[in-house]
Amino acid sequence: MACGYLPLRRAYVESIQSRLPAHVYAFASNPSYFDLDSHSSLHDSCLEKLTVRETASERTQVRELEIHLCLFGPYHDRWIRLNHVGVAQYSFVTPPKYAEPRYEHTAHGDLLTHEIRLGQNGLLIHQLLFERGSTLLIDCADIRHSEEIISRP
Repeated sequence: MACGYLPLRRAYVESIQSRLPAHVYAFASNPSYFDLDSHSSLHDSCLEKLTVRETASERTQVRELEIHLCLFGPYHDRWIRLNHVGVAQYSFVTPPKYAEPRYEHTAHGDLLTHEIRLGQNGLLIHQLLFERGSTLLIDCADIRHSEEIISRP
């Protein structure tokens, strides 16, 4: 792992382990999701799809936000899916890069880093930072992670 802040991130995640759902802790503490040489790393993955859904239950009277991300893995051999449920708030800010020709044909660019923190009222905060300077910030009740290997002929 090449990032110098990883020991600090690891220490923080360890300090909040008892307040995280077991599957969120497993995701947030697994080095392979941060290791630059790992096929499962989110670093260098590309945002393929972001879906914001309003789900309904109880005859559509109770509505809840969900955010689903589909990332194209850094080695182009898998889809990495992140499902955020019980979303309380979110923002996705992408700064203009008018004077930088490299961004004329680059949308958000590669995902540089992400982190999970505890927010208010026991919510999870998932922050993702992209190459272009785009920041996706999601406050939610739960995060589910999955991967799908892309089979090549």
